[in-house]
Amino acid sequence: MRIHRLEICAFGPFAGTEEVDFDRLSGHGLFLLNGATGAGKTSVLDAICYALYGSVPGARQDGKRLRSDHAESATEPRVTCEFSARGRRFEVSRSPAWEKPSARGRNGYTTQQAKTLLRERVGGEWVEKSGRNDEAGAEIAAILGMDREQFTRVVMLPQGDFAAFLRSKASDRLELLQKLFGTERFEAVERELAVKAADAAKEVAGHNGKLALIVARADAEAAAMDLDMTDAPDAGRAGDRLAWLESAASAKASALAAEAESCEALHRECTARRDQELAREGRRLKLAAALRRKADAAAAGSALEDTAARLSQHRKAEILGGHLKAVAAADALVTRAAEAVERAAAGVERAASEHAELAGTDSSAVDVTAELGRLRSLLAVVNERLADEDRLAGLWSRSAGLAGEHQRLSDAIQAHATSLSLIHI
Repeated sequence: MRIHRLEICAFGPFAGTEEVDFDRLSGHGLFLLNGATGAGKTSVLDAICYALYGSVPGARQDGKRLRSDHAESATEPRVTCEFSARGRRFEVSRSPAWEKPSARGRNGYTTQQAKTLLRERVGGEWVEKSGRNDEAGAEIAAILGMDREQFTRVVMLPQGDFAAFLRSKASDRLELLQKLFGTERFEAVERELAVKAADAAKEVAGHNGKLALIVARADAEAAAMDLDMTDAPDAGRAGDRLAWLESAASAKASALAAEAESCEALHRECTARRDQELAREGRRLKLAAALRRKADAAAAGSALEDTAARLSQHRKAEILGGHLKAVAAADALVTRAAEAVERAAAGVERAASEHAELAGTDSSAVDVTAELGRLRSLLAVVNERLADEDRLAGLWSRSAGLAGEHQRLSDAIQAHATSLSLIHI
């Protein structure tokens, strides 16, 4: 920040309008603000502070009025300060509250409220930024980066405090510096840093304990892995020891991984050989089963021949099936005919008894009884042969089943003979 011009009117001890050109004074380097007591040296600094922040430093804000008692009663008190900061140029004008003479006012005066006008020079012209006291104050504080307390402690030293600082003892200077610059916050920061340092030391101690436990656990794991600890760093160098253990464990893991890969390859080879042996054993079992079936088929050959002979007899007996059916039908006809003859004979006898002309008629004129006896004899012979026909039908059915089994066994023997020839090859 740099102050270029200050204009004071009816402010403090200045009854009229006074202007200070700080650019001209700064052209000579350092300059001295000098004058008799009460000449207004402090009031110049108060005017700068009031223009920027709307109040004067410390107790002077409440200890006296800001308007000059020597000014004309109708003159408005005003402070105008032109300054630059952060590459921008501003002008701020402030008027404190004051009592203006007025014929209509109470006791002949009316209160004029404090006023503020903040302008910025843009493109060679003044542009109004704000006309409100609080808004202008906030914007100036943002531009300067300091509030009123910081400005008065850092930029403006109160009158007389600097000389006292030079003549005082070290303890007094400390108290004065604390008073001027508010170093209590630095002491608070120092105390806070000490507390944090103690906490950090405790945390570091805790971490060191955890690190020692980690190192001990790593040593135990290394012993379980049979690592060679001859070249391992000392336990006091925990970081180096852990790094060495990590590297050694990694090398051990790589060696074990290579060994595991070799074992895996051997496992795959053994698995392939086992699969081959299992396949060969399966073929051997199939061959043994085929040989057993072949022996069973050879043993069943004689039974098949007997069955074939019985089948031939069955085929011959099957020819008699039609005759048996005819015999059964004839038997039924004979039975019905016999019943009819008996009924006819009975009728003839009744007719002979009833009619005299039929009394000499003999119901046996037709040798029905003899024929009936012959047919009954034939039926008895047929019934005796029916049992043989039933057995012949069962034999025929069994012969058909055995013929199918014989064909299936012959096919199986042929297939296994082919498999045996392939296995021998």
